[in-house]
Amino acid sequence: MQNRESIQIPIPKNLNFKNCIPQIDRRYEESLYKVENGCIRRLIRLSSGTALIEITADINFMNIQLTKEDISQQDLLESQKYVLEWFDMDRDISLFYDLLRKYPQTKEFPKLFQGLRIIGIPDLFEALCWCVIGQQINLTFAHKVKNILVQRYGKSQMINDNTYYIFPTPSDLLHVDREEFVKMQFSKQKIDYIQNISEAFCSGVLKKSELKSLSKSDQMNKLLSIKGIGPWTANYVMMKSLGDMTCITYGDTGLSAALHTLFDTDKKPNKSTIDTIFEPFTGWESYLNFYLWSSLSND
Repeated sequence: MQNRESIQIPIPKNLNFKNCIPQIDRRYEESLYKVENGCIRRLIRLSSGTALIEITADINFMNIQLTKEDISQQDLLESQKYVLEWFDMDRDISLFYDLLRKYPQTKEFPKLFQGLRIIGIPDLFEALCWCVIGQQINLTFAHKVKNILVQRYGKSQMINDNTYYIFPTPSDLLHVDREEFVKMQFSKQKIDYIQNISEAFCSGVLKKSELKSLSKSDQMNKLLSIKGIGPWTANYVMMKSLGDMTCITYGDTGLSAALHTLFDTDKKPNKSTIDTIFEPFTGWESYLNFYLWSSLSND
């Protein structure tokens, strides 16, 4: 029998749940969560097993409803921690908004993206696999491939006549036959990368808790030591999964397009040009990167 418990998290200044939803509901086919009428539902892993969380918000609170057979206080605490990380709720971004207002190219961002937070990927393994899946293919196809992978190898749970999936674990993917990956339209190189990353987690070489205790340079070196993780992927997961606010996704086509449009750079600006633009936002590079990506959908 499924039980349900609710918790509330006070909404901090400069967080607008309504404006965050489009970053999750990107209108691509999606297996990992469902978005409907201002409610987000997804299956998450807790120490005691999987649970469904349903997230809504009012003016003052983020409301979380947990569905699970047996619900402990620890389950509620872990669910709250997950949501806090997913929506970057513990961060005061007021200073970032003050900086945005100082420059003509970004002065409208606080109004355009009012309360938009970096939408994280708390599962580091999922974040890394998503980067590999998305390499050199369009987002529609990337989501299709990810969904096949999730539905074939991720755990699922039927709740209220809906099937919810959770991303596979490293051990789920480590011993998948290469031919099965080929059937899912993974290239030989991407198969190698997924298996390398899975092995790194299964062997203990990569652990999110250990990475978070390292300096940025040591985090970067640790990630880059795994074949299949390059600088773009390392910066992306450090931003989206490790909470590093000083990341820039050099070479990213979306970032380049936004900089070209807003700052009149070359279509593929070099590192020096990018660093000059980001320098006034030291300490907030990840947020500027994220807002520049977001500006592409507001043209």
